[in-house]
Amino acid sequence: MRAVFAFPVIAIFIVALVSIVQGADAEEPDYQNPEIQLKFNLKEDDESLTQQNKMPEEPEAHSTGSADYDQYPLIRANRQPTKVGTWTSLPSEFDLSINIETADIWWVGKDPDYEAECEWTFYIHHNDEEISDTVQSCSSNGDDLVKETYNVGTTIDLVAGDTFSLELWYEGWEDVDIYHDNVTYDTGLNVRGSHVILFGGIWKGSEVSIEFSEAWPADWNTNLKARYIMLMGSDGYMADNNKADTMEGAEYSLQMTNGTVDVTSLIIKWTEVTGNDLKIMMDYTTFDHMGNTSGNGSVKQPVVTLNLQKVKGLLGDDGGILGLPGFEMILTVGVIGAISLLRKRN
Repeated sequence: MRAVFAFPVIAIFIVALVSIVQGADAEEPDYQNPEIQLKFNLKEDDESLTQQNKMPEEPEAHSTGSADYDQYPLIRANRQPTKVGTWTSLPSEFDLSINIETADIWWVGKDPDYEAECEWTFYIHHNDEEISDTVQSCSSNGDDLVKETYNVGTTIDLVAGDTFSLELWYEGWEDVDIYHDNVTYDTGLNVRGSHVILFGGIWKGSEVSIEFSEAWPADWNTNLKARYIMLMGSDGYMADNNKADTMEGAEYSLQMTNGTVDVTSLIIKWTEVTGNDLKIMMDYTTFDHMGNTSGNGSVKQPVVTLNLQKVKGLLGDDGGILGLPGFEMILTVGVIGAISLLRKRN
């Protein structure tokens, strides 16, 4: 009798399990939408405003803040502001509210005989509409290359397809050299918002993956090479990013302010993973992967840290349901850590 009933019982159990999984897939998926701050860089093409960084060894770009004044013997007078340029983001993939908190500018004067005594004007545009202008005085005299931070304080409610822009103007007594588009010389806007939607991470056997969508998609193949995203473990373990790849994920319908928006996720997957106590550390620039803290805030922490628990079958890491290969029940799931998250259901 056992031989007669063993197969039907196992078959029924598997059918029931598949039905449960299919039913779970049919539900609206949970996702996490953390509020984080990203630097939107003034890119070398003098047009693009993006969180994408170059590789660490790539050189910076340079732009000029031109001084406009009347030159008289021994004196300069009647200075006027001049436009440096306009940098615009790509259209947003989904709705979000952003706060453009501050702007960083690396700059140095070009004329050793004069002090800059300069001002910057930051015009912020939402699509084609100017929504704010902020005038800030330079803190240094221009003799040395410095990074200065200026308050902007502008909030924009974006819907899918919207852009935002920085139009930068300079006024001073000497031309200045602006350094930008480099990991070190990170001239740009510091923008706080829920830029990333996290659909989760999974650690199964020797494979680990993370799935997410971005308001402004970045080049994650470049970011893997630059080690702006790392898979870390205990005892100093670091997964090989050369054994990681990016792929298109699933399509999700998200309920936004003005209706439903369809987004397609991105998956980053590492293979041949051998570490323990794994976590994914994700950013758009270099960060302290050792997780050190600093009292003065000078140590850069990743914008997202995802702590992982390994998926286990009923018979262990590699065992299947009732010993049948290819069927594993997920008993533990990834847990978001290191940041405060808003949990939503679309």
